[in-house]
Amino acid sequence: MSEKLFMQMADLMDSDGWKKVGYEYLCIDDCWMAAERDSKGRLQADPIRFPSGIRHLANYVHSKGLKLGIYADVGKKTCAGYPGSFGYYDIDAKTFASWGVDLLKFDGCYCDSVEQLADGYKYMSLALNKTGRSIVYSCEWPLYMWPFRKPNYTEIREYCNHWRNSGDVYDSWQSVKSILDWTSSNQKTIVSVAGPGGWNDPDMLVIGNFGLSWDQQITQMALWAIMAAPLLMSNDLRHISPQAKALLQNKDVIAINQDSLGKQGYLLRKEDNIEVWERPLSNLAWAVAMVNLQEIGGPRSYTINIASLGQGVACNPACHITKLLPVKKKLGCYEWTSRLKTRINPTGTVLLQLVSQTT
Repeated sequence: MSEKLFMQMADLMDSDGWKKVGYEYLCIDDCWMAAERDSKGRLQADPIRFPSGIRHLANYVHSKGLKLGIYADVGKKTCAGYPGSFGYYDIDAKTFASWGVDLLKFDGCYCDSVEQLADGYKYMSLALNKTGRSIVYSCEWPLYMWPFRKPNYTEIREYCNHWRNSGDVYDSWQSVKSILDWTSSNQKTIVSVAGPGGWNDPDMLVIGNFGLSWDQQITQMALWAIMAAPLLMSNDLRHISPQAKALLQNKDVIAINQDSLGKQGYLLRKEDNIEVWERPLSNLAWAVAMVNLQEIGGPRSYTINIASLGQGVACNPACHITKLLPVKKKLGCYEWTSRLKTRINPTGTVLLQLVSQTT
């Protein structure tokens, strides 16, 4: 990790179409810091990895029309053992603002109690606001709260812009599947709290790496859109395949993810290893994702009653259906009483957009 790497990523986000489709934050995670604070108690960048400092990097990122994200921790140390922000919330907020930081990912390691954890997340939120700089606040508050008690999501939403609920994503199907399982198991608690200004964060997209098959990459992209998740990629843009790049830059899927109604989708039903997820969209439209969880065999046929989708109103009296993934195809007009048959690859997903004929 080095400033050179982040400058290369900024160059590619600008030149290879990422910024154009909406990816605008370039985020540094743990391990960017020096081992000690400076003589005035301020965090400082590792002088070997970031010899020009974070302010210089922020200026470079901003010159590309992008924004810079940085990482810190609510406790005494970061998860990797670098200086934490406990006892330094105000000074760290001022430091980040003075550097031109646009997003703070605030981790939750090395806290002595859940009370200290909650108080720290609240304090840093207020400290960031006091700087006068607009800084997106990414929390891990509920992730660290769940082992002890059910988080108060109404309170968390008052302080954070998005928040992690479940463990770190890894470049594996098992990891992606476990995040989807956690989300669906807890959807009665978390779905209703999401909306403009505050979002559930199922962690990063690992599309374009090595651990997911092509169908599994489609599943992650489709379901992150359904979940109204922040789209933050964890990959190397210098070596990404054209296929993965096209998926991550798919404007139709990004439009669902970023839909202005701002409502998170949910698992509608699960039967015989097929999951059906749906999400209400603006202008009375709906997105529907059908996931084949079976990991062996070939594609499976699945038939669904149109009347069961979109709380019974998505296609009443009729709607136009477009398949967006795996490959875009207009499927035509469907009446409320009709049925839709599709084929879904193992661990793959078919993503549909339903647009009411009345709009």
